[in-house]
Amino acid sequence: MGHNKQRGLSGLSLLVVLAVAGFFLTIATRVGPLYLDNSFVNAALQSLQNESVHTLSDRQIRRKLSDYFTVNNVRDVNVRDLVIKRNKTATVVRLDYERRINFLANVDVVVVFENVYDTAAP
Repeated sequence: MGHNKQRGLSGLSLLVVLAVAGFFLTIATRVGPLYLDNSFVNAALQSLQNESVHTLSDRQIRRKLSDYFTVNNVRDVNVRDLVIKRNKTATVVRLDYERRINFLANVDVVVVFENVYDTAAP
């Protein structure tokens, strides 16, 4: 007695799987570069660990970060948004920003990044 077992996906199921995979691929290609740029921003701030930040002027700090951004092709982040706070024993360098991208039709995605380098932190 032959039982006909269904094998594989039906045409509609395959279409749904492809649509879902396409949606997640779109997310990855649109939002992924924003996170990649932010990893360079964070790496730039952490590279200040090799400098004596407390003795550098604000302008020198901005220049070092600007050079790092240029080398790593980070274009959408402005060093003018950098906030530098100093006290007697430590310096805090903060670069918070957000990016808005058009995702699909009239749907936008807003991604908020907060990056901090604190000389007092271990």
